[in-house]
Amino acid sequence: MRVPSKAAYLALAAAVLFVSCDPPGKPKREEAENREAILDFQTLYKDNCSGCHGLDGKNGPARILNDGVYLAVLPHDELRQILVYGRPGTNMPAFARSEGGPLTDKQIDALANGFYSHWSKPGGAPANAPKYTATSAGDAGAGKKLYSMRCFMCHGQGARFGNLGSPNYLDLVSSQMLRTSIIVGRPDLGMPNYRQLALTEQNITDVVAYLNSLRLGPAPGVVNANTNPIRSGNNGTQTVKGNEGSGHGPGSPRHEENEGNNGNGSSSQRGVK
Repeated sequence: MRVPSKAAYLALAAAVLFVSCDPPGKPKREEAENREAILDFQTLYKDNCSGCHGLDGKNGPARILNDGVYLAVLPHDELRQILVYGRPGTNMPAFARSEGGPLTDKQIDALANGFYSHWSKPGGAPANAPKYTATSAGDAGAGKKLYSMRCFMCHGQGARFGNLGSPNYLDLVSSQMLRTSIIVGRPDLGMPNYRQLALTEQNITDVVAYLNSLRLGPAPGVVNANTNPIRSGNNGTQTVKGNEGSGHGPGSPRHEENEGNNGNGSSSQRGVK
């Protein structure tokens, strides 16, 4: 009788392991089902958002989310779209299962609703609050004057918190990201919002138009008119889903160092619009 070789025994053992074990790292079915059942906002936020946006929605490298001004001007549907699709071209991923993310539709809804139920302020947006997206074209000349008066001290060339007019910086941020940052500021780091700077809707649009005029190429997120964008960006320019960028620019992770770090008038944001 021929005795099986050592190699044969090893092959048999490998075959048994292959058919009886899941690949390393693959979650067991019950674990996956348990994760899908999580609808608690705090748990979902901690597991999916806190790494960039801070444990309590503030003091993270990305945009502050725990802010009454931000949630007052940001439409609910827009926030949900950002969670579903992420910000293409930035560090913020899509979170919906339909887009390759980890969350079910119910979990997306729980997150979107939770931001408002936990962190919005009573009364909603003030009567004269600027719109989340621009509704008219901006005047770059007027914006340049406003930038010199309200922004240059902190964000001019050689200033303490970085030059927002640098083409290298502007290559990383969309028009919507700039607009949102001017409206919301970065209160957890000392950057004032539009009310504290006494800026009107048109003032904000003008400053963004001025910064856009300094770009060497198209703003991040700009797409061909034949694509299917979620919403139009400033000045009617079409932008991709989640056009603000959460990995690049004011309000998104890591690349907002140029908008400031600590201290008055600063912002160190880089993701949710």
